[in-house]
Amino acid sequence: MRVEQAVYGEVSGRGHGLRASSTDAPIAATIASKLDLPDVVPIGVQTWSPFVRGFPIDEHYVLARTFLDSSASRGGMVLTHALIISLNDMCEVSSLAMLFGRLAPSVTDCPGSMVTLELNTLDSSHEPAADLIGTANALTAQELAPVVRLSAGGFEHLVDSLWRNLWPALRRTFAFRLSFGPNDIVEQPLPALVCTPEQLQARWTKHRIVKPGDKTPESEIARVLCGLRDLRPILALAAELGLEVHTLKELAKLERLHTLLSDRVSFDNLLTAMRLTDGLSSQPTLGAGIKDKIIGRFTALIPGIGCKQLLPMRNLALTGFANTALLWSAVELRVSNLNFAPVDDSDLTEMAAASVDEDLAFPSWRAAVTAGLSTAARRDNPAIFQAIWRWAENSQAAFDAVIDFLPADAAVEQRLTKEVPRKLHVTNHAPLLSSLLKKRWLTAYGALLASTLPPLDAAAQQLKVDRDPDQSAGLRSALRYASPSQALECALKYTDLRLVELCAGLAATYPEILSNIRCENITEQKVWGAAISKSSSLWNAPSNAICARDTVLAQLVEGRHVETGLLEALAHTPLADLSAVPERARLWSSLPISQREYYLQATAIGWLNVAVRESVITPPEAPLECAIIASLSLKSVLEKSSVTVAARVSIISLLPSFLEDVFISWLSNLLKNVRTLSHTDSEQLGSLVASRRWERAAKNLSERFADHRPDLMPGLRLCADLLNFYTRWMLGISKPSDREKWDEFEKEACELYPRGPDSDELWSRAGGKNADLPGQPQNGATRWHTALNSIRYGGRPTARELLKVMCNDFPVNEKLRLYIRDVDIIGRR
Repeated sequence: MRVEQAVYGEVSGRGHGLRASSTDAPIAATIASKLDLPDVVPIGVQTWSPFVRGFPIDEHYVLARTFLDSSASRGGMVLTHALIISLNDMCEVSSLAMLFGRLAPSVTDCPGSMVTLELNTLDSSHEPAADLIGTANALTAQELAPVVRLSAGGFEHLVDSLWRNLWPALRRTFAFRLSFGPNDIVEQPLPALVCTPEQLQARWTKHRIVKPGDKTPESEIARVLCGLRDLRPILALAAELGLEVHTLKELAKLERLHTLLSDRVSFDNLLTAMRLTDGLSSQPTLGAGIKDKIIGRFTALIPGIGCKQLLPMRNLALTGFANTALLWSAVELRVSNLNFAPVDDSDLTEMAAASVDEDLAFPSWRAAVTAGLSTAARRDNPAIFQAIWRWAENSQAAFDAVIDFLPADAAVEQRLTKEVPRKLHVTNHAPLLSSLLKKRWLTAYGALLASTLPPLDAAAQQLKVDRDPDQSAGLRSALRYASPSQALECALKYTDLRLVELCAGLAATYPEILSNIRCENITEQKVWGAAISKSSSLWNAPSNAICARDTVLAQLVEGRHVETGLLEALAHTPLADLSAVPERARLWSSLPISQREYYLQATAIGWLNVAVRESVITPPEAPLECAIIASLSLKSVLEKSSVTVAARVSIISLLPSFLEDVFISWLSNLLKNVRTLSHTDSEQLGSLVASRRWERAAKNLSERFADHRPDLMPGLRLCADLLNFYTRWMLGISKPSDREKWDEFEKEACELYPRGPDSDELWSRAGGKNADLPGQPQNGATRWHTALNSIRYGGRPTARELLKVMCNDFPVNEKLRLYIRDVDIIGRR
């Protein structure tokens, strides 16, 4: 090893400077000022000379011994013998003893001429300095540099003992010297160790003083400096991480890391090891192998940890690790599988709040936690949602955070809503509502209102933000704890159609909520109408349903706005029968066209039912009559044997548009089923036929009478004028006069022999003389009138003779047979 020498001291005219050197290199002159006394020797201090010093400068290391130069021209001057060595060579020197031995032991021994030395740096045995342990403890205490040793005596031995246990990288910066107080510590690098006269101890109150009496190293690093612990494994770990250890602080961290990795595998140890590794080696490309091993071991522990252990991971930057994806995936999975038990709420709320705060946690941890909580929320597991509502009571920050990052998924909102407690204990729910509103989770919003406010207030608050008429889940949620009657109260107060629908649904289960409905306002009408639409049986839910209906109908007739939905719903219920409504006749034109027919049909049936029961009934107005006529019930009523004939006839009598054909068909069935009509019933039938001028019906009656139904005679007599002469005469319904008989006989003769009595020689064949007949210029009717007048007053032929020939000509003519038997025509024999 090449070693240069130099001597420094008083130089004439210049003070302290370079006197002689074995090298012309600038370094020899450069360090002159550094080899003077550090400061003026304090008064009264004498025990300081000689002393050794060592320090690196540029690529050299200077080792020197300084003496008080009593021969100098002025006091306080020093003489220094220095060795200048390559820094790289010096770092490989394991002991300073040989180099200290090359330094002048006294002022008088300082060489006059300087030569370059070539030295062999073989190690030698060595007894550690007595105060090495105290010095090691002081150096590793991580306090203000430098460490102070009292007295310069034995300082060389101590430095040599310490140097032997240092490693090359630390030797490059290790400096030591004499110091008279902290004020003279100004150079860089700062000396790690100084010696000072004992009288000056008071100056070093802020510095660590070496305790010579220390017998035990206070740390593992102190053990290293004492040579009691093998340094090589630590340096090997550093090399594996691509590091050089330049300071005791770095060595302490590496020793701690080595210990953590060597001890039993635990979460806390590995977490600390990762932090240390990340702090020591921030380059991902350096030490990738050991880093991957550390993070792999740590990742394997994640499935078994709880939220208390997840929290300390929030400030894991891991910028020095290249492969962290699996770790954060494991954290995400672990968070998603947490139990979310109440006992963990304190940690869970802290974790949730930190997951969205960049000042509280690093991005990777935040992303893993939020993703894990989101995954948990997507599962059908109520625990997380129960926890969220507990957090709402204890930590608004946690609630706001988790609501903000939960998936904007309807299923997630439904699960959250389902778990809202019946009573949520919060002093101010407004911030919680704000978070839900920001998410547009109006169903959960309503559930929160329901848990903190009375139903009426909850509905009012919900309606302020929930305005979409097609979405009712939020309002239903706000009224989830409302009684049916409270829900109806809300509907009537706020008149929102969604509340109307809600009450309609409730009425299906709790019909009693409609008992006080009077339909005086439109909302009541809407509620009742919607309820009937859901369950038709609710038409009778109001305690006085008929009165409620009539209130609506009265408003309709007055031209006021009414709920058409109720009218449509009632149209399919028994209340559609308006037969007893006073203003019925005015209603038909007011009712919605689409529903009018239903009301008419129902009213037709009702009117018929009343007609069956009561003897006096109001005639139907035209629209209703049409409905009655078209109703299948009419035929049923008219054919029902349990209904009296009088009632049936009365019904027909009140229906002016009742068709004669239908009546004849009905009459046929009636007479088939009723063998004998009472005198009154028969007359009622006859009166009806007579009033309607139903000739065919009268004829049908007469034919029935002829078929052995004498009970029809009272009726036939009332409608006799609708029957022809022959029917009345033949059936004895009425007795015609002689004049009427001769008139009808004349009509029949004109019909059979239109040209007159001599047609086909009728008159002569009957024994008369054609010459007695009027002449041809007269028409047949006139000639017949003259001829029959002649017979009537005794002329020939006689009526009998004439009729006999006529009967021969028309053997099936019933009228001729009737005349030939009548004494008023043919006379008596």
